[in-house]
Amino acid sequence: MITTKHLCWIGLAIFHLTIAALHAAHLEEWTTHKSWLLKQVTAYGDYTGSGNIFSFFAPRIGNEIAVVYTLADGRHQRVTRLESSNTECNRRIQTIYNFFSIDEAQSLLAKSCAAYMLRQNPSSQMVRVTVIGKRVPDMAAFRAGATPKWEPFLVKDFRKTPSKI
Repeated sequence: MITTKHLCWIGLAIFHLTIAALHAAHLEEWTTHKSWLLKQVTAYGDYTGSGNIFSFFAPRIGNEIAVVYTLADGRHQRVTRLESSNTECNRRIQTIYNFFSIDEAQSLLAKSCAAYMLRQNPSSQMVRVTVIGKRVPDMAAFRAGATPKWEPFLVKDFRKTPSKI
């Protein structure tokens, strides 16, 4: 038998799920007029977390980034990548590389990576840091025949400076 208490709980659940669903559907973006009721629904939805945007499920995905190092000692050059046999280390390195997508961080990250590579390769006098991004087309361009392409977007040369002792 359904009591008044049950009906109240069912009503509250229906209210909560309805507001959460409307907020998850970004109801506030449907109109330019923000009424008092819409502001209350948005506030309640914000408290539930139902309006969070998980952009990693979005149709446009972020670009993959790789870094290639060219080390030179005056006579020889060799091209290498910073990789480890440890999967967790590679994941951490990739996380750092992803910050190359921030314009303001590119110069500092390139200097830091170059300094590390020169310390790891003491016979090298110069390192070229080449940052390459994999540009993934959007769905419309993909359907029209576009394919992902690796394109360099940052190339910087760094040389060892004589130490002043």
